[in-house]
Amino acid sequence: MEVNRRKWWIISLTGTVGFFFAIAPVLDPYIVIEIGSGFTLKINDIIMLFLTMLCFSKSYRFERKTGFLCMWLLGLGIIGIFGNLVSNTDMANSFKNLIVWLIYAFCLTYLWKTPCRDKFFQWMEIIAIVASMLVILQFVSGYVGIAMWDGKIPGLALGKYDGWAGYIDINTGDIRPNGIFQEASYLGIYVSVAYVQAFKEEKIKRMLLYAIAMLMTTSVVAIIILITTTVLILIMKNRIDLSSKMTRRILFLIGVFIVGLVVVSNTNEAVADSIAYIMRRFTNFNSDLNGARMSSTKYRIVGHVELFSRYSILQKMVGVGIAQYGNLFNVKSYGNVWVTTLLNCGILGVGYLITCVLNLVKRIRRENIAFFVIFVLVLSSDWQWFSWYFFMLISACILSSNDNSERVAGN
Repeated sequence: MEVNRRKWWIISLTGTVGFFFAIAPVLDPYIVIEIGSGFTLKINDIIMLFLTMLCFSKSYRFERKTGFLCMWLLGLGIIGIFGNLVSNTDMANSFKNLIVWLIYAFCLTYLWKTPCRDKFFQWMEIIAIVASMLVILQFVSGYVGIAMWDGKIPGLALGKYDGWAGYIDINTGDIRPNGIFQEASYLGIYVSVAYVQAFKEEKIKRMLLYAIAMLMTTSVVAIIILITTTVLILIMKNRIDLSSKMTRRILFLIGVFIVGLVVVSNTNEAVADSIAYIMRRFTNFNSDLNGARMSSTKYRIVGHVELFSRYSILQKMVGVGIAQYGNLFNVKSYGNVWVTTLLNCGILGVGYLITCVLNLVKRIRRENIAFFVIFVLVLSSDWQWFSWYFFMLISACILSSNDNSERVAGN
């Protein structure tokens, strides 16, 4: 009886942690309480802390193979302190950010020890299917003019700095379905992981659903990830044991899809408008980056990288301190992870972070490399740092299975 109880406990905890990793990006913007601008307690924080206590009670041991985020922060923290000293910036604020990140890193160290990969992807696919179907409904409703749920969970409050884009762009009126996520690009990031998993498992119907949803968002990030991962998996088909039959079917479907898209775009206004919007985003990419206006594209790709030219030699090496360049130059501190790290922690910080990210490859099984590519693309296109999209993408890379033959890669 004792053995059965213990087995039930392990399965229960494994399933709960797997479910949490899958649902956390959906719950990411929702809060429990917010006090001023200095303290916010999110729903995910409570769940994370509770599950961490359960995992910690099972095993107190700190393992490097799942505690690598602590090492990332240790290096960046030391470099950031030098940046504070060189620039005489607010070290207390830097420490506050660093401590919060360390709490997350510590919790993830124990949560990632749980072999919940199978449960994680089971729940992720369920959520991705629901979200993708809602995207299609939002897309159709938006063009027909019928009111549709914008995906925000009723009764839950958003944080002060969290908005909800909805499926209709309030500035342009463009239809950009967001499913159950804050904005279209976030849905694209989430569903892309389910798409890769479905591709690996040769589930064509699910792949098509996810691909259609990602295209309907008209998110440049989602489309780039979709194309990149598709090409990558086809190139790596032998390494991930993709069958020749599946490869031929995918190539055939891609051809049919392109031809069908051309035909439908000439007969359906909604599809034509979406294609035109996507093409504008790509054709205006260069002008958005070089224009004087700080567009969404410019924020995500280059941010305020021009400020780096105003740094002294020492500041260029170690930056101005964690979370400090925005206050120092009185600008909105937003950009992708690489640019933000460069401005906060200088060349040494970026070099250290690149080394850490590349070292992550050693922990990833070869069939999961596509998830790592998504992770790098997201770091390069948005400020997803210690968010639940950031943690979800790493989870897809390193989580181990209940199957004893599959383990997290060693140090």
